[in-house]
Formats: sequence, structure tokens, C-alpha cells
Amino acid sequence: MGTLDHFRAAFEALPEAARTAARRAALDAFLAEGLPSTALEDWRYTDLAPLAALPPDALGPDASASTDDAPSTFVDGLDALNRAFAAGGLDRTIDANTRLDAPLRPTARAHQRHRLHLARGSEATLILNTSGDAPFQTVFADITLDAGARLHLIRLNDAGSDAHRITRLRLGIARDANIDMVCVDLGGRLSRHELHVDLAEPGAGVTLNGLYAPTGNGHVDNHIWIEHRAPHCTSRLAFRGIARDKARAVFDGLVRVHPHAQKTDSEQRVANLILSPTAEINAKPELEIHADDVKCTHGATFGQLDEQALFYLRTRGVPEALARTLLTCTFAHDVLQHIRPEDVRARVTQRLLRQMPGGDEMRALQMEGLRMDAQS
Repeated sequence: MGTLDHFRAAFEALPEAARTAARRAALDAFLAEGLPSTALEDWRYTDLAPLAALPPDALGPDASASTDDAPSTFVDGLDALNRAFAAGGLDRTIDANTRLDAPLRPTARAHQRHRLHLARGSEATLILNTSGDAPFQTVFADITLDAGARLHLIRLNDAGSDAHRITRLRLGIARDANIDMVCVDLGGRLSRHELHVDLAEPGAGVTLNGLYAPTGNGHVDNHIWIEHRAPHCTSRLAFRGIARDKARAVFDGLVRVHPHAQKTDSEQRVANLILSPTAEINAKPELEIHADDVKCTHGATFGQLDEQALFYLRTRGVPEALARTLLTCTFAHDVLQHIRPEDVRARVTQRLLRQMPGGDEMRALQMEGLRMDAQS
């Protein structure tokens, strides 16, 4: 059975009420388009062929979930795939000048499709979590901010070692609005994350901090497009990658400055640690500039842990595994410190420690420190 046959079988296995006309139209569009091929430049390092090995019952949604039967124009095959199987999702507008104290946490479904609109001057936190052991999950979201709105957005992927994840987020940012986003990938067998940012009006801004740390045979691919369409917009992108074992990571970030987008201020930095000779990271930050009065920088670095720093720690009695964990956590901390709320940051930090050789010793030290603080 070929890949597309798998998806057709998964669709036909849904309850009759879930096989709506809109969903079937989406399925037909997906079958006609197919999955992206590695012959495409944007997919050259990520092959979705492993999806062919998944059984039909691993591809479909929770049959008890509500369905979205709204008509849609499909962007491409993956968009149609998500529309065919998406079961429930966030659909909300935050009223003008309203601040939400509690984060928005959409209910986890096998396939999700979200819409979030922040009206003028509103503020919110959104946590999109694709963790868990579900074999296959797609999450698509359209997020728009009106003038002066603020959003703290967290995308977490701490999926099981056999999990497959595809996400696509589209962010539209209006005048003087801002999105502060943190992306974290610590799990999964095959993950592809796309982020499209549209800085549509003067004063719009986006700050992106990301950490990808695949292990084992894991593969994670982050593709980011930032469109500066208006003057006086700002973008800051700082990603850090850590790869060990036979893991592979891909980062591709394009900042495009459109004509008339004068006074653009953009910075893109990607730093990577390769901790095993069999691990691989491909990182490519890019700039495409069509305006002449801009300030744009970009760069990527690759390396290993600092041997002098390791030697310093070892001479002070720190075991080698713990020393390597300390240095690796310091490298990751530049990203993790941006996660709010604190309980989410703590959980992500503990998960990162669990996949490191000296993680148990590090956690023991942390617990001892907390005990001493409680006694003082």
C-alpha cells in the first residue's frame, strides 16, 4: 500500500458523520497534490517517505472530536491534508485592550487547526504543544495581531521517539504589534516545522528564540520565512541547535526585505553544537534585500564544547559527563530563559537534562540546592 493509499484508508475509516463534503474535498486535493518531494529545494533534507510505513489508524483524528466543515482554499498538499483530518482547534478573538492572565492551551488532538485574532491593544500567551506519543500529528495555525497587540507564543515538541510531527504557523502582525516566540524541539522521530511571519505595517516586530536538540535517530527541520513589508519593522531571530547520536537537524531561515520597507532592522543568528561524529546539522540563514536603507545581519556557527572550559571544570573535581552537561545547558539557557510561564520552562529544562549523559547528576545537584534553600 502506497503512502496516499494509507491516507485514503484512514479517511474512509472515519465515522460517516466525520466524512463531510468539505473534508472529502480536502482529501481529494491532497491526493492530487501528494506529499512534498526532496526534489524541492525547501525539502531537500527532509523526506516524508517514512509516513508510508504508518498504519491507517495512526493517521486519522480522534473520531469523537468536533469537525471543521468550513469551506477553504488550500495552499498546498499539506494544508489540504490537515484540513481533511483536523478535529477541533482554537478559534478565538481576544477583545481590544484585553489582557489574558492565563495562557491559552488548546486541547491536544491528532490533527489541529487553530485561528487566533488579537484585537487592538490586547495581550495573550499561547502554548502549542505537540508532545506525546501519537504516531502522526499536524498542527496548522493562523494568528493575526491588530495594532499594538502583544503575543507570547510557545511551540513545544517533546514527542516520543517514534512520533512524526508537521506544524505550520502563519503570523500576521500589524502596526506597532509584537510577537515574542519560543520554539523548542526535544523529541520526535521526524519533525517539520514551518513558520511564516508577515510584518505588514510600520512598527511591527517579531522576536524568535529557538532550541532544537534531536537525539537517537531523530530528525527535526525548522523552516522560517520573515517578510518585512513595511518601513520601521524589527525582527530578531536566535536559534541554537544541539545534535548527538545519529540525529539530524535542519534550519533554514529567510528574511526578505520588500521594496519600500526602509529602516528595516533585522538580526538572525544560529549557533550549533555537534556532540557526536555521526550527528549532522544543516543550517542556512538567508537575507534577501530589496531596499537600500536597512540594517540587517545574519550568521551561523558550528562547533563542539569548549575543551578549555571542560578542562577547567575537570580540574575542580567535576566528573566529565556532568561537566559536559553543565556546558551544554549553559548553551541552551540563552533560549530557555525566554520561556514563560516558569513551570513550562522548568519542565522543558528537566526534559533536556534527561537526554544528557550527566543529566541525573545535574538534577541531583538541583534538588540539593532546592533542599538547602528550603532549610535556610
